[in-house]
Amino acid sequence: MKDVTLRQLEYFIAVAEAESITRAALACHVTQAAISLALKDLEQTMGVQLAIRRRSKGVHLTPAGRELATRARTLVHDAHHLLRSAESDDGFRGTLTVGCFSTLSTTVLPPLAGFLAEEHPGVDLEIVEGSGPAVQERMLRGQVDLCFVYEAQVLDEVEAVPLQERRFHVVLSPEHPLADRDDVDLADLAGHPAALLDIEPATYLNRAMLRAAGIDPLVAYRSADVHTIRALVGRNLAWSLLMEPCDASSEGRPLRFLPLRGGLGVNSVMLAYPRGVRLPRLSQEVATFSQRAFGGAS
Repeated sequence: MKDVTLRQLEYFIAVAEAESITRAALACHVTQAAISLALKDLEQTMGVQLAIRRRSKGVHLTPAGRELATRARTLVHDAHHLLRSAESDDGFRGTLTVGCFSTLSTTVLPPLAGFLAEEHPGVDLEIVEGSGPAVQERMLRGQVDLCFVYEAQVLDEVEAVPLQERRFHVVLSPEHPLADRDDVDLADLAGHPAALLDIEPATYLNRAMLRAAGIDPLVAYRSADVHTIRALVGRNLAWSLLMEPCDASSEGRPLRFLPLRGGLGVNSVMLAYPRGVRLPRLSQEVATFSQRAFGGAS
């Protein structure tokens, strides 16, 4: 049986990330023939098909290819760190790529960036934002090291550690007739215009909560951008249901976040990584920091 080389794994990771032999070759500064040969040798050595090549439609990984890409990223990361540690004793170096569900970015990423800047200044933080499933899919293709998502978004192939319990709040302008209350019953919102976040899991959870309460909301606005929702609420055009409290909209208009009566709408922020993969040391440190920094209820 032939040995698998580090270079072959690097080329394969490039193919997984670029989904193209041509783009992988450009990223690795080698010929397309070198990338194709490395992929062919890997498949022969492992005895499985790792990728499906479709003319003019790029390269798509098979399930075995996706698993290898995830594990190869960890192996290559560890190998590079081992080589660098022989040259330097001042900590981790390289790039940590973190995926984050877009509405979590403002609360999760700044503390993480501060931790890396202080504890591991040799590490560059690369941020990938998007929907929960999208950032996890990129992680499973070996393009992302870790992800921050909500519990309701976690994919089957992913392991996830709970960091912080979150709850939906009713968001109102101080001018709204319900804004002077300590908490709000969903039934009280019937007949008042709503602005609902149109991105999962918020869409699903909002629908489930409202249906369980027997409410058919008067939805005046939908948006996939939380800043747009806050701005509409700040102008007293609607109420909304959001998890990330803030004092004001992007226009500087004040907001009130009131708890839902009955403890409805519980979800949790999770740190996700590929199932069955041993985390590199840097990722382990990030996991430990995240549990310490974000642990608890909100």
